[in-house]
Amino acid sequence: MTEKELVSLNAQIKHGDLFFYPGAPVNIELTAALVTSNQTYIYPIINNISYLQRNTAIVSKNRTANHLRRVSPKEIAQFYKTYGIGEGNFIEKPSKELNSNPISQEKITQLARLLPKGGEYFMSVVTHDVDSIHNLTYGRSFKYYFHMDFSLSRLLAVKDELPRETILVLGDVDHLPFDDSSVEALFSFDYINNYEKDVQELAYEELKRCLKPDGVSIMLYDNSKPMHASSQLKSDQRSKKALAMIAPWKKVKLPNIFFYPINKETEAPESTGFFSQSIAW
Repeated sequence: MTEKELVSLNAQIKHGDLFFYPGAPVNIELTAALVTSNQTYIYPIINNISYLQRNTAIVSKNRTANHLRRVSPKEIAQFYKTYGIGEGNFIEKPSKELNSNPISQEKITQLARLLPKGGEYFMSVVTHDVDSIHNLTYGRSFKYYFHMDFSLSRLLAVKDELPRETILVLGDVDHLPFDDSSVEALFSFDYINNYEKDVQELAYEELKRCLKPDGVSIMLYDNSKPMHASSQLKSDQRSKKALAMIAPWKKVKLPNIFFYPINKETEAPESTGFFSQSIAW
Protein backbone atom coordinates (compact mmCIF):
# COMPACT_ATOMS: atom_id res chain seq x y z
CA MET A 1 0.00 0.00 0.00
CA THR A 2 1.17 3.53 -0.73
CA GLU A 3 1.74 6.10 2.00
CA LYS A 4 -1.49 7.83 0.97
CA GLU A 5 -3.40 4.56 1.21
CA LEU A 6 -1.89 3.85 4.63
CA VAL A 7 -3.02 7.25 5.91
CA SER A 8 -6.58 6.46 4.82
CA LEU A 9 -6.32 2.94 6.28
CA ASN A 10 -5.17 4.18 9.68
CA ALA A 11 -7.96 6.76 9.74
CA GLN A 12 -10.49 3.94 9.25
CA ILE A 13 -8.79 1.92 11.99
CA LYS A 14 -8.97 4.89 14.35
CA HIS A 15 -12.70 5.24 13.64
CA GLY A 16 -13.27 1.55 14.41
CA ASP A 17 -14.34 0.67 10.87
CA LEU A 18 -11.95 -2.25 10.23
CA PHE A 19 -11.69 -5.73 11.73
CA PHE A 20 -9.57 -8.83 11.47
CA TYR A 21 -11.42 -11.64 9.73
CA PRO A 22 -12.48 -13.50 12.93
CA GLY A 23 -14.14 -10.28 14.17
CA ALA A 24 -11.55 -8.65 16.43
CA PRO A 25 -11.27 -4.88 15.85
CA VAL A 26 -7.97 -3.74 14.35
CA ASN A 27 -6.22 -2.16 17.31
CA ILE A 28 -2.84 -1.05 15.91
CA GLU A 29 -1.57 1.61 13.53
CA LEU A 30 0.01 0.08 10.45
CA THR A 31 3.19 1.30 8.80
CA ALA A 32 3.06 -1.27 5.96
CA ALA A 33 0.40 -3.53 4.47
CA LEU A 34 -0.56 -5.46 1.37
CA VAL A 35 -3.91 -5.08 -0.37
CA THR A 36 -5.67 -7.27 -2.93
CA SER A 37 -6.25 -5.87 -6.40
CA ASN A 38 -9.96 -5.38 -5.70
CA GLN A 39 -9.15 -3.52 -2.42
CA THR A 40 -11.28 -6.01 -0.47
CA TYR A 41 -8.69 -7.66 1.76
CA ILE A 42 -5.75 -6.00 3.51
CA TYR A 43 -2.90 -7.94 5.10
CA PRO A 44 -0.66 -6.24 7.68
CA ILE A 45 3.12 -6.29 7.61
CA ILE A 46 4.34 -6.23 11.21
CA ASN A 47 8.03 -6.39 12.17
CA ASN A 48 8.82 -7.21 8.52
CA ILE A 49 6.57 -10.27 8.60
CA SER A 50 3.72 -10.40 6.07
CA TYR A 51 0.64 -11.71 7.91
CA LEU A 52 -1.03 -13.59 5.06
CA GLN A 53 -3.18 -16.07 6.95
CA ARG A 54 -6.95 -16.02 6.49
CA ASN A 55 -7.44 -14.93 10.08
CA THR A 56 -5.12 -11.94 9.73
CA ALA A 57 -6.96 -10.40 6.78
CA ILE A 58 -8.30 -6.92 7.57
CA VAL A 59 -11.84 -6.38 6.31
CA SER A 60 -14.95 -4.30 6.82
CA LYS A 61 -17.46 -5.54 9.42
CA ASN A 62 -19.75 -7.18 6.84
CA ARG A 63 -16.88 -9.32 5.53
CA THR A 64 -15.84 -10.84 8.87
CA ALA A 65 -16.29 -14.57 9.45
CA ASN A 66 -19.77 -14.07 10.92
CA HIS A 67 -20.76 -10.42 11.03
CA LEU A 68 -24.17 -11.27 12.54
CA ARG A 69 -22.56 -12.89 15.59
CA ARG A 70 -21.16 -10.97 18.55
CA VAL A 71 -17.50 -11.73 19.18
CA SER A 72 -16.88 -11.94 22.92
CA PRO A 73 -14.13 -9.94 24.69
CA LYS A 74 -12.47 -13.25 25.58
CA GLU A 75 -12.28 -14.31 21.92
CA ILE A 76 -10.92 -10.91 20.93
CA ALA A 77 -8.25 -10.99 23.65
CA GLN A 78 -7.24 -14.51 22.59
CA PHE A 79 -6.88 -13.40 18.97
CA TYR A 80 -4.59 -10.51 19.95
CA LYS A 81 -2.53 -12.84 22.14
CA THR A 82 -2.21 -15.50 19.44
CA TYR A 83 -0.83 -13.05 16.91
CA GLY A 84 1.07 -10.79 19.30
CA ILE A 85 -1.02 -7.81 18.27
CA GLY A 86 -1.43 -4.82 20.54
CA GLU A 87 0.20 -3.70 23.76
CA GLY A 88 1.18 -6.44 26.19
CA ASN A 89 0.84 -9.31 23.72
CA PHE A 90 4.34 -10.68 23.35
CA ILE A 91 5.17 -13.78 21.31
CA GLU A 92 8.02 -15.74 22.83
CA LYS A 93 10.67 -17.12 20.51
CA PRO A 94 11.06 -20.88 20.95
CA SER A 95 14.49 -22.46 21.01
CA LYS A 96 12.86 -25.43 19.33
CA GLU A 97 9.33 -25.99 18.15
CA LEU A 98 7.92 -29.13 16.50
CA ASN A 99 10.24 -31.52 14.72
CA SER A 100 11.18 -28.97 12.10
CA ASN A 101 14.58 -30.32 11.02
CA PRO A 102 14.20 -34.09 10.76
CA ILE A 103 17.07 -34.74 8.34
CA SER A 104 20.80 -34.13 8.38
CA GLN A 105 22.49 -31.18 6.70
CA GLU A 106 24.23 -33.65 4.39
CA LYS A 107 20.88 -34.99 3.23
CA ILE A 108 19.54 -31.46 2.75
CA THR A 109 22.52 -30.66 0.53
CA GLN A 110 21.88 -33.85 -1.46
CA LEU A 111 18.20 -33.09 -1.96
CA ALA A 112 18.96 -29.47 -2.81
CA ARG A 113 20.69 -30.68 -5.99
CA LEU A 114 17.25 -31.41 -7.39
CA LEU A 115 16.32 -27.73 -7.14
CA PRO A 116 17.01 -25.25 -9.94
CA LYS A 117 20.06 -23.00 -9.63
CA GLY A 118 18.15 -19.78 -10.07
CA GLY A 119 15.03 -18.00 -11.20
CA GLU A 120 12.36 -15.70 -9.80
CA TYR A 121 11.04 -17.23 -6.54
CA PHE A 122 12.62 -19.57 -3.99
CA MET A 123 10.59 -20.60 -0.98
CA SER A 124 11.49 -22.55 2.16
CA VAL A 125 8.71 -23.70 4.49
CA VAL A 126 8.59 -24.46 8.24
CA THR A 127 11.85 -24.90 10.09
CA HIS A 128 13.51 -23.38 13.14
CA ASP A 129 16.95 -24.34 11.82
CA VAL A 130 18.53 -21.45 9.91
CA ASP A 131 21.48 -23.56 8.73
CA SER A 132 19.05 -25.70 6.74
CA ILE A 133 17.77 -22.67 4.84
CA HIS A 134 21.30 -21.40 4.18
CA ASN A 135 22.32 -24.81 2.82
CA LEU A 136 19.31 -24.87 0.49
CA THR A 137 20.07 -21.44 -0.96
CA TYR A 138 23.88 -21.72 -1.07
CA GLY A 139 25.19 -21.25 -4.61
CA ARG A 140 21.76 -20.32 -5.96
CA SER A 141 20.61 -17.06 -7.47
CA PHE A 142 16.94 -16.11 -7.19
CA LYS A 143 15.37 -12.68 -7.46
CA TYR A 144 13.22 -13.22 -4.37
CA TYR A 145 13.71 -15.49 -1.36
CA PHE A 146 10.71 -16.33 0.81
CA HIS A 147 10.45 -18.22 4.06
CA MET A 148 6.94 -19.19 5.13
CA ASP A 149 5.68 -20.68 8.36
CA PHE A 150 2.36 -21.28 10.04
CA SER A 151 3.82 -20.55 13.47
CA LEU A 152 4.51 -16.91 14.32
CA SER A 153 6.85 -17.79 17.19
CA ARG A 154 8.97 -20.00 14.94
CA LEU A 155 9.17 -17.24 12.33
CA LEU A 156 10.35 -14.82 15.00
CA ALA A 157 12.97 -17.34 16.11
CA VAL A 158 14.69 -17.34 12.70
CA LYS A 159 13.90 -13.76 11.63
CA ASP A 160 17.16 -12.11 12.68
CA GLU A 161 19.41 -14.92 11.40
CA LEU A 162 18.14 -15.05 7.83
CA PRO A 163 19.57 -12.88 5.05
CA ARG A 164 18.01 -9.41 5.16
CA GLU A 165 16.48 -9.83 1.71
CA THR A 166 14.41 -12.85 2.83
CA ILE A 167 10.69 -12.10 2.78
CA LEU A 168 9.00 -13.64 5.83
CA VAL A 169 5.43 -14.88 5.45
CA LEU A 170 2.94 -16.08 8.04
CA GLY A 171 0.74 -18.25 5.84
CA ASP A 172 -1.61 -21.21 5.54
CA VAL A 173 -0.61 -24.61 4.18
CA ASP A 174 -3.63 -24.75 1.86
CA HIS A 175 -3.44 -21.14 0.58
CA LEU A 176 -0.02 -20.26 -0.82
CA PRO A 177 0.46 -16.51 -1.45
CA PHE A 178 1.69 -16.80 -5.04
CA ASP A 179 0.30 -16.31 -8.52
CA ASP A 180 -0.26 -19.33 -10.75
CA SER A 181 2.94 -20.80 -12.24
CA SER A 182 5.26 -18.39 -10.46
CA VAL A 183 7.54 -20.42 -8.14
CA GLU A 184 10.68 -22.17 -9.41
CA ALA A 185 11.81 -23.86 -6.19
CA LEU A 186 10.11 -24.85 -2.93
CA PHE A 187 11.40 -26.99 -0.06
CA SER A 188 9.07 -27.85 2.81
CA PHE A 189 10.21 -29.36 6.11
CA ASP A 190 6.57 -29.57 7.18
CA TYR A 191 5.20 -33.13 7.03
CA ILE A 192 2.37 -32.83 4.51
CA ASN A 193 0.61 -35.87 5.95
CA ASN A 194 0.44 -34.36 9.43
CA TYR A 195 -2.81 -32.84 8.15
CA GLU A 196 -6.22 -34.36 7.52
CA LYS A 197 -6.98 -35.76 4.06
CA ASP A 198 -8.91 -32.70 2.85
CA VAL A 199 -6.12 -30.32 3.90
CA GLN A 200 -3.48 -32.54 2.26
CA GLU A 201 -5.46 -32.47 -0.97
CA LEU A 202 -5.86 -28.69 -0.88
CA ALA A 203 -2.16 -28.24 -0.07
CA TYR A 204 -1.17 -30.45 -2.99
CA GLU A 205 -3.43 -28.56 -5.42
CA GLU A 206 -2.02 -25.24 -4.18
CA LEU A 207 1.51 -26.52 -4.64
CA LYS A 208 0.75 -27.68 -8.17
CA ARG A 209 -0.97 -24.38 -8.96
CA CYS A 210 1.84 -22.06 -7.91
CA LEU A 211 4.81 -24.03 -9.29
CA LYS A 212 6.08 -23.14 -12.74
CA PRO A 213 5.84 -25.94 -15.34
CA ASP A 214 9.56 -26.62 -14.86
CA GLY A 215 9.49 -25.79 -11.14
CA VAL A 216 10.64 -28.23 -8.45
CA SER A 217 9.23 -28.90 -5.00
CA ILE A 218 10.53 -31.26 -2.32
CA MET A 219 8.05 -32.19 0.39
CA LEU A 220 8.80 -34.28 3.48
CA TYR A 221 6.28 -36.74 4.87
CA ASP A 222 6.00 -39.07 7.85
CA ASN A 223 6.06 -42.61 6.43
CA SER A 224 4.17 -43.98 9.45
CA LYS A 225 1.00 -42.05 8.54
CA PRO A 226 -1.46 -42.20 5.62
CA MET A 227 -0.26 -40.18 2.65
CA HIS A 228 -3.20 -38.89 0.59
CA ALA A 229 -1.29 -36.29 -1.44
CA SER A 230 0.69 -39.03 -3.17
CA SER A 231 -2.58 -40.53 -4.45
CA GLN A 232 -3.36 -37.25 -6.18
CA LEU A 233 0.11 -37.24 -7.69
CA LYS A 234 -0.35 -40.78 -9.03
CA SER A 235 -3.71 -39.78 -10.50
CA ASP A 236 -2.12 -36.82 -12.28
CA GLN A 237 0.62 -39.09 -13.59
CA ARG A 238 -1.96 -41.49 -15.02
CA SER A 239 -3.90 -38.63 -16.62
CA LYS A 240 -0.74 -37.31 -18.22
CA LYS A 241 0.13 -40.73 -19.66
CA ALA A 242 -3.41 -41.24 -20.92
CA LEU A 243 -3.39 -37.86 -22.66
CA ALA A 244 -0.04 -38.69 -24.25
CA MET A 245 -1.59 -41.82 -25.78
CA ILE A 246 -4.88 -40.24 -26.87
CA ALA A 247 -3.55 -36.89 -28.03
CA PRO A 248 0.26 -37.07 -28.29
CA TRP A 249 0.37 -33.66 -29.99
CA LYS A 250 -0.82 -32.06 -26.76
CA LYS A 251 2.33 -31.56 -24.75
CA VAL A 252 1.58 -31.20 -21.02
CA LYS A 253 4.53 -30.19 -18.88
CA LEU A 254 3.92 -30.61 -15.17
CA PRO A 255 6.05 -29.40 -12.28
CA ASN A 256 8.38 -31.81 -10.49
CA ILE A 257 6.98 -32.70 -7.06
CA PHE A 258 9.09 -35.03 -4.94
CA PHE A 259 7.76 -36.59 -1.74
CA TYR A 260 10.56 -37.68 0.57
CA PRO A 261 9.80 -40.16 3.40
CA ILE A 262 10.99 -39.61 6.96
CA ASN A 263 11.08 -42.32 9.60
CA LYS A 264 10.09 -40.37 12.72
CA GLU A 265 11.11 -43.13 15.10
CA THR A 266 14.75 -42.67 14.16
CA GLU A 267 14.35 -39.09 12.87
CA ALA A 268 16.24 -40.13 9.75
CA PRO A 269 15.35 -41.08 6.18
CA GLU A 270 14.68 -44.70 5.35
CA SER A 271 17.70 -46.58 4.05
CA THR A 272 15.91 -47.64 0.86
CA GLY A 273 16.83 -44.36 -0.82
CA PHE A 274 15.15 -41.23 -2.11
CA PHE A 275 14.20 -42.18 -5.63
CA SER A 276 12.86 -45.64 -4.75
CA GLN A 277 10.59 -44.30 -2.04
CA SER A 278 9.58 -40.94 -3.44
CA ILE A 279 7.06 -40.22 -6.13
CA ALA A 280 7.87 -37.66 -8.80
CA TRP A 281 6.79 -36.41 -12.18
